[in-house]
Amino acid sequence: MVKDRWQLIARGLTGYAKMRLWLGWARIPVGRRLAMGMFLIITLLLLPYLLLTIHSMRRAIAEQQQFTLLQQLKSAQVLLDQEGRQLLRTCEDYSVWQECRDALLRHDHEWIKVNILDWAMPHFYLDAILIFDMRGQVLYWSGEPVSRMQRTDNPLLQSALRGSSGMGFLQEGRTLYLVAYAPILGENYSTPQAGVLMFAKRLDQAQLARLWGRLTSTVRILPIVNPPSPLHKGGEGRGEGGFREEVRMQESGDGMSLSTPLHGIDGAPVAWLTVSTPPTQVRAMQYAIQRAVLYLVLAGWLMTLVVTATTLWIVRRHLMLFLKAVNRLASGMWEARVPYPACDEFGILARAFNTMADQLQSAFEQQEAQRLEIEKQKAELEQLYEQLQQAHQALETANQELVAMNALLSQAAITDGLTGLRNHRAFQESLMNLVQMAERYGQPLSLIMLDIDHFKQFNDRFGHPAGDELLRQVASVLRQSARAYDVIARYGGEEFAILLPNTDLQEAIRVAERLRQQIAAIQNRHMPITASFGVASYRHGSAPATLLYEADNALYEAKRRGRNRVHAAGSDAILNAG
Repeated sequence: MVKDRWQLIARGLTGYAKMRLWLGWARIPVGRRLAMGMFLIITLLLLPYLLLTIHSMRRAIAEQQQFTLLQQLKSAQVLLDQEGRQLLRTCEDYSVWQECRDALLRHDHEWIKVNILDWAMPHFYLDAILIFDMRGQVLYWSGEPVSRMQRTDNPLLQSALRGSSGMGFLQEGRTLYLVAYAPILGENYSTPQAGVLMFAKRLDQAQLARLWGRLTSTVRILPIVNPPSPLHKGGEGRGEGGFREEVRMQESGDGMSLSTPLHGIDGAPVAWLTVSTPPTQVRAMQYAIQRAVLYLVLAGWLMTLVVTATTLWIVRRHLMLFLKAVNRLASGMWEARVPYPACDEFGILARAFNTMADQLQSAFEQQEAQRLEIEKQKAELEQLYEQLQQAHQALETANQELVAMNALLSQAAITDGLTGLRNHRAFQESLMNLVQMAERYGQPLSLIMLDIDHFKQFNDRFGHPAGDELLRQVASVLRQSARAYDVIARYGGEEFAILLPNTDLQEAIRVAERLRQQIAAIQNRHMPITASFGVASYRHGSAPATLLYEADNALYEAKRRGRNRVHAAGSDAILNAG
């Protein structure tokens, strides 16, 4: 009984306290209640927003840092790959040196020592040079070669013995080397291979600092402890043993670091290429985050106070203005529609609302008139839009026609209008391009110049239309007999020129003889037709004009010796009509 009595007393006291709190809250003016409620609600809503903003800011900074490090890592990869490719190009330049191949074949130790071993080491900052024979045995060395460079099961060495150059990473202990192997072929690739040339460069801190001096992050090459199994077998060809799209990220109190493995010549990872954020940058970011959090909290509280006070002031001000406007508009109106006896702001608003009810109809009618006017304007705008669409379509059609005309003009600028072959200007541009290609890749290039025999007399006797038809017949024969990559042009008048890429002099003579026979077989209704041919082959290192001059002289010599012939530059051999 005593326990039940105390429970009843506690319940009574709790109810009394709730009632007193409610009465106290009810006695507070509605404006203050609104201000307190708004402040509490905005604070509760702003708190998770602040937490989410801080979290998003930290995450954005981390993602930006990761993105920056990833870009730095890619830049470091590119610089390291460029260093390897430069080493490979240097090794290949020496391997195609004809004097180097000849000295190796005649065992000229002094020449190899002076021109390769002693000269290349200091000039290209190499740490080791090896020269192998075709059995994979070391003939000459310089610097500090390690055992793995000399092993016959070295994939790059085996690939070079088969005629393919390559570069990659090679690890010896805790030292990482960049190695390049190239077959010694000389300038004439048709001769047998004489051996293999190897250049090696140690990737020490000085070398890495020179490579990555422009990067803002800390870049290091770290050894791999307990390396995983190789990703691939082999390592042949240019660029093998290089990089993989495999990135490892580590985060700690000192910042973030990204790493990617460097794979050796056998495909196994040999080192980590690591990029990390500098400590000063990490401390600066942490300090910036702390200040940003403090500013966000202060700004949130200040914004809550300002928004609450401003909202309350605006509400009260508008209520009072609304009351004054309603009282002016409600003059002479006595009907009440909202039974709200309270004498606060909402009661005043209710009485004003009931007064304005009769005026809603007229306001609605005005709004309907405005809506009809807006619909009319919308229809006019849609009509104008359709007109603009039609104008746009016409402009697009005109633009397409202009593009087609430009294409036709571009084609006409390089095409002979009578024969459809390339004109003189296009032939000169093709000659320059093919000579550069032949010079770069060491390929043969030949030129055939041909002239229709007695064309002027043919023109004078049978007329220009017959001469034009004959030029078209000859052009058709040349076009049908040429390869897809041959360049055929009307050089001028009755003279034609044919550029034969990757074709030596003997093959060009055979082509010219075949063309001579095909032209002689043309069924011309006026008279039989023959042509004279001059053939020349490009001599590497000479100017393009030299090839043109030699072919023209050969054509002149063929005409001088009786026409209907093929004459090669620098040779007395002439192919006659038979």
